[in-house]
Amino acid sequence: MSNHVLILFGVFLVLFLLQSAGGIFQIKDYEKAVRRVNRDGAVGIGQKRGRLLSGGHIVILACDDGGRITGGEAMDGISFLARFHPVSEVYHVRILGRDVREVLLELRSMTKKKQKYYKGYIQALEALEMRA
Repeated sequence: MSNHVLILFGVFLVLFLLQSAGGIFQIKDYEKAVRRVNRDGAVGIGQKRGRLLSGGHIVILACDDGGRITGGEAMDGISFLARFHPVSEVYHVRILGRDVREVLLELRSMTKKKQKYYKGYIQALEALEMRA
């Protein structure tokens, strides 16, 4: 085997190990975010898978018994370095303190392209709508 092949194999091995370690940290971060948001009420979770270089997102939203959104966090990005952050609006639409159905109607009135982009948010709101 040539040295070039061994070096290439070593590089791929290191990248694989970094990705694996990053995945473990992301899972732990996800679990913590679900617990934090769960303190605010019933939880709805949605996701949009990213493609090669376009980022996806995972969305965790909470609502009270009356169907008002009480909190939320999202993780956006393409790498294992992405972390959850608080969410209070979606594409200039304020969501905190508003009724789940009202926000869902507003997001569903967007163009199909925008709806596809915000698919994770819509999924989380639909999950909450079923609980409210």
